[in-house]
Amino acid sequence: MVPSFINVFRALVKSERFVFGTGHVDAKDINQYKCINVMICKELKIPTTITSDLAYLCGVFAGDGSINIRKEKYEYSLKCVGNPADEKEFYLQIIKPIFKRVFCHALEIRSFDKDTTFGFRVFSKKLVTYLIEVIGLPCGRKYDSLDIPAVFFRDEILLLNFIRGVFDTDGCICFKRKYRAVPYYPVISLSSRSPVFIKSISSVLKGLGLKVFELYDYKLKDVRASGGFTVISRIDLNGQKNLVLWTKKIGFLSPKHSNKIKKYWKEK
Repeated sequence: MVPSFINVFRALVKSERFVFGTGHVDAKDINQYKCINVMICKELKIPTTITSDLAYLCGVFAGDGSINIRKEKYEYSLKCVGNPADEKEFYLQIIKPIFKRVFCHALEIRSFDKDTTFGFRVFSKKLVTYLIEVIGLPCGRKYDSLDIPAVFFRDEILLLNFIRGVFDTDGCICFKRKYRAVPYYPVISLSSRSPVFIKSISSVLKGLGLKVFELYDYKLKDVRASGGFTVISRIDLNGQKNLVLWTKKIGFLSPKHSNKIKKYWKEK
């Protein structure tokens, strides 16, 4: 039986022509993927099954992405960019192949915004419609309505992959000195301008047994903002026990994060 949300999507795009096909991948754990059916369109393929890969990408889109529609120009776009200083490997080696698996579309990864950002931009009404109407990602000013999409609460593996994608893009890991000469104390952090989003993620992490420090609606100095600051909310996962549990339950795919953890354990 075709899931009801797919019927909704088909109704949304019924005026356009599709050919049906299938793609197959194995599913074993959080890093593996379920069998996926797809609808082939002109530019890319729209999934008819929500998979771990798709959930992860949606977490990435929630973090680094922006979805925009300009109807007067018939422009439907997804732009997703990060820091060129330390995220080129992430976009080229992680995001590009996963996007190809999910949407059967080879991304053009490049610099944007006068070389200050690095990632991709896709123009597709089908993709944008799917992400908004089926998945539930926000369009335009995302922080006004950003939250974990309800579709990912159907399966814990999907939910954790979504959160992994968020932390890979908007999260960070650092090691503090505290009272020692060398950094030794791990802290995994996530910040967002959406307190609702942070609270939802915090609730999931607490449910996994992680100890979460929460800070809401505080002013962070930001010279780019009109008032000189940005109001954000943040969660921290402090200490080695949290790091071990995080790695076991969710972990990172981003090389800049995972390499820090590998180095930490190597030097222990």
